[in-house]
Amino acid sequence: MDFRKQPLLESLTPFTRLLFSILLVISCFAFTFLIGVLLAVPLFGLHLADFVDAMSDYSDTGTLRLLQYFQVIQSFGLFIIPSLLAGYLFERSSARYLSIDKPSRFPVYLLTLILMFASLPFINWMVTANEAIKLPGFLKNMEDWMKSTEEAAAKLTEAFMNMPTIGSFLFNMIMVAMLPAIGEEFMFRGLLQRLLKEWLGNIHVAIFISAFLFSAMHMQFYGFFPRMILGIMFGYLFYYTGSLWVPVVAHFINNGAAVIFSYLSQQGILASGYEDFGSTENVFFILLSACAIPVLMFMIYRLKPVANHLTDPE
Repeated sequence: MDFRKQPLLESLTPFTRLLFSILLVISCFAFTFLIGVLLAVPLFGLHLADFVDAMSDYSDTGTLRLLQYFQVIQSFGLFIIPSLLAGYLFERSSARYLSIDKPSRFPVYLLTLILMFASLPFINWMVTANEAIKLPGFLKNMEDWMKSTEEAAAKLTEAFMNMPTIGSFLFNMIMVAMLPAIGEEFMFRGLLQRLLKEWLGNIHVAIFISAFLFSAMHMQFYGFFPRMILGIMFGYLFYYTGSLWVPVVAHFINNGAAVIFSYLSQQGILASGYEDFGSTENVFFILLSACAIPVLMFMIYRLKPVANHLTDPE
């Protein structure tokens, strides 16, 4: 037996792999963030003492570029790098472990595109319903904190979505659409969903827990439930197809549509912004959208999946 070809951490139990992955994520993020800070000093002409203050004024162009820089650093350090490292350490092949070594067929991607747009009325209705949730009086302090966190996130998103030029639009397609789609799917579906399935022995529980953590990670509580529904959809797309590229594409469509419609609105081509795209108060269309989701998911399920660690019969 050639031990050089064996995965370094092949013998770890599923639970131990999960704990190791958490430590790996923390370590990779801390390391890349530190490197990012050290590089930001000469790149942006900052002093370390002024670093925190320099990131608080969203109206300043230099601040916005600094925040965009760290957004890219986060995508790699928190999601992409630890997922690829874990895949190599657990199976000596990141591509095989994360199921990015085999794309799915064209009809799957076409149905995925239709699914993402067909789900918009229901998802947007869920956003409205989520925003209307009120906590009991004794949790007022928590509710106030949640609102302030939501407002801060909304201000940052608004600053990122300001795209006066085609260059800023193309950059956002990478920073807002492509990198999060790749990184978050690598982490939450490719790595975490697999580890939870191996540990708990139930793919459906693994999908729901991964989706819950995926939504919680964004720290935007008034969009928690619609984002969790998206996470569940992404999880089942991965489970049904056996290719991580399917939820990556779905995630990219979701984020990319927001960037595209926001840019078109700012250019005066569309009358409404991305927040209003797909929104409706028509109950019939909302119900139709809700029914379209399981129907389209079933159609994707019926297409012959690629056999992998998630699609093998239990």
